[in-house]
Amino acid sequence: MPELLVVQTREYRLHRMEVFDRGKAGFTVLIHPPANRGQTREMAREHPGETLGEMLNRAKAEIDVVMGPKRPPPSRGYGR
Repeated sequence: MPELLVVQTREYRLHRMEVFDRGKAGFTVLIHPPANRGQTREMAREHPGETLGEMLNRAKAEIDVVMGPKRPPPSRGYGR
């Protein structure tokens, strides 16, 4: 039986994250920054039991460090 590979692409703060999920064989997360912000980086597992969700949150935290603080959402005040 051939190996199943699921690939997802997610956009986050101008970066593209690619998720390669191989089921029980594991998963890989690649971060592709914009052209002027560096090179593609593969996330390494911090510990053997790390879940895909934990790794995606860690990838987002690394992107937040590179991009700086987020702008606050626009206020929804009363218009004229």
